[in-house]
Amino acid sequence: MTAGLAAAGGAATVRPAAAATDYLIIVVEQAANQIQRFSNGTADWNGTPGWYWSAPDTDTWKYLADAKRRLTARWDDVLVCCANGTSPTGGRAAMVRESDKAVVWSAVVPGNPHSVERIDGHGAIVTASSKARVTGDKYQSGGGINLFVPSTHGGVPPTSFADSISTGFPGAHGVMWDDVNELLLAIGYHELRAYRLVTNGNDIITGLSRVATLTFEGTGHDLQPDYASSDILYTVGGDAGNPDHGIWKTRLVYEGSSGGWSFAAPTRLHDWYFTKSFSRLPDGTEFWVDAPTASTWWSNMVGFSGRADSVRTGARFYKARFWSHALT
Repeated sequence: MTAGLAAAGGAATVRPAAAATDYLIIVVEQAANQIQRFSNGTADWNGTPGWYWSAPDTDTWKYLADAKRRLTARWDDVLVCCANGTSPTGGRAAMVRESDKAVVWSAVVPGNPHSVERIDGHGAIVTASSKARVTGDKYQSGGGINLFVPSTHGGVPPTSFADSISTGFPGAHGVMWDDVNELLLAIGYHELRAYRLVTNGNDIITGLSRVATLTFEGTGHDLQPDYASSDILYTVGGDAGNPDHGIWKTRLVYEGSSGGWSFAAPTRLHDWYFTKSFSRLPDGTEFWVDAPTASTWWSNMVGFSGRADSVRTGARFYKARFWSHALT
């Protein structure tokens, strides 16, 4: 993402017209349990996706929950992804190479991972789990963030939870790497957080240090960059009984060595209830997955501002992402 230093504010954004550019969108689709790629220029998403990958048919791979395209030096373009899983041992995180769909790295993640990210320059994989699971390893109660960190730059992340770095965060649902400010952002129950990486003399990550917190009522469901500006976009679930439900934007603000980092006062963009993912494309087109009820976490459509929704019959979309975001 590109994070700016100006404060957010002003009235809610006016929804832009239909996209003038044909962008590619990836979704996690839980009926087929696939990562799928489509064009945002079409409303009919039936038929064979332009690119897709099917998760293995195992308990740890049930319910794909997130996928993001990232550029790596070792494996070229990859899709980092995670699944909630139904196994007592936890869910799953992986990197799938775009060119041949090979799984080049994978690990079991205690908890039920809802989001995944890769920290550019360090090669670490990060997951956010909303709940803890009973496993052979202790895990902080209520969910949290796991970092699988290579022991050397250019190395392969470990596949053992015992070798990962864990930070408790109840209800953790979203995680995102801010490559401009070199901060890890995460969202969960009542909070949006920013963490600084703690590293040793060899620049290997050894922990996280929280540097900023934004509080709200309810559970944060998604956290994404705005590809049309330097805003951070996040969703908060809940019905009208939760005053902070909806789609929000903020920015990171740095106030110097004495003040440090903070989040700008948030602005609500949409008064929506059960939105599972939301972002904006580089031309300003908004796109989202909006679940119909609190108990139904998927939809067969992805919404786009300025035109009809894109629909795939029988699909269970959980997240939608901009395919073309790649860090160098």
